[in-house]
Amino acid sequence: MTLLLEVMESPLDPAYAAAAARETTGASPSWRARGLQFVIAVLIGVGLAMAIMALRQPDGVRNQARDLLIEQVEQRTALQEMLLAQNGSLAEEIRQLSADQLSLSDPAALEELTNLGVASGAAQVAGEAYVITLVDSEQSQADPVQFREERVQAIDLQVVVNALWASGAEAISVNGTRVSGAGAIRGAGAAVLVDLVPVTSPYEVVAIGKASDIRSRIASTTAAAHLGLLRDRYRIGVSSSIVANTWMPGISSTQIDFAQPIESPGGGGAGGTQDEDHSSTENGEQDSQQNPDQQGGNQE
Repeated sequence: MTLLLEVMESPLDPAYAAAAARETTGASPSWRARGLQFVIAVLIGVGLAMAIMALRQPDGVRNQARDLLIEQVEQRTALQEMLLAQNGSLAEEIRQLSADQLSLSDPAALEELTNLGVASGAAQVAGEAYVITLVDSEQSQADPVQFREERVQAIDLQVVVNALWASGAEAISVNGTRVSGAGAIRGAGAAVLVDLVPVTSPYEVVAIGKASDIRSRIASTTAAAHLGLLRDRYRIGVSSSIVANTWMPGISSTQIDFAQPIESPGGGGAGGTQDEDHSSTENGEQDSQQNPDQQGGNQE
């Protein structure tokens, strides 16, 4: 009952009553409270301004690290290209010396070696070529993430290369990298690799051979429809041309690694055990065949 009377007589909390009294009398917070509020507001404002300036201004350390990384990548790329050129030059010199020796001793073997070198991609070739060029759409070049479907994929290059082989191409390269049976065209995320060498748009697929025959034959393959789909639906640039004379290097390495079976240690042990079991079984059968005679003799 006392609690009910207190609620009815004093409906407001004492703190609320004090605040209402201050508003009624026009009293304001002390100068200390106002000063503390002002200092806090100033500190917050300064912190926000410094954060905005830090975000807008370039990070010098980060830019230096990025520039250093770009410089290192460019240096390594130039070194790799130089070493590949040297490797190709030395490989061609070795092939030329071998050809000179075989031309005197065994011309038939030299002709077969030359044909195998062209087919395997080990030998450099030259002649007229049919060229197909694929270019990523302008939208994908501006925004590769949103328009990633409008970029040339590894499967597109695979379709084109397979169709060129079927149309009579003698040698094929993609952006200067020779396509051979020892390598492959595959995708690694957004990158396209040809024999582990990254290539980018525009993709120039060069096929050495009788260019007019290749052009007429590839028009009747499924690759023609695939290229039309890329052009009409995905806005990928597709063009072709005939080059009167071009040169194509051989592959950088002709060494092929393959697995060899390893004989398990003590392999003859299992065979010996089986032979022993088999011989013991035969002896047991012979004993069982002799036992009836022996038993018969005992009965007699």
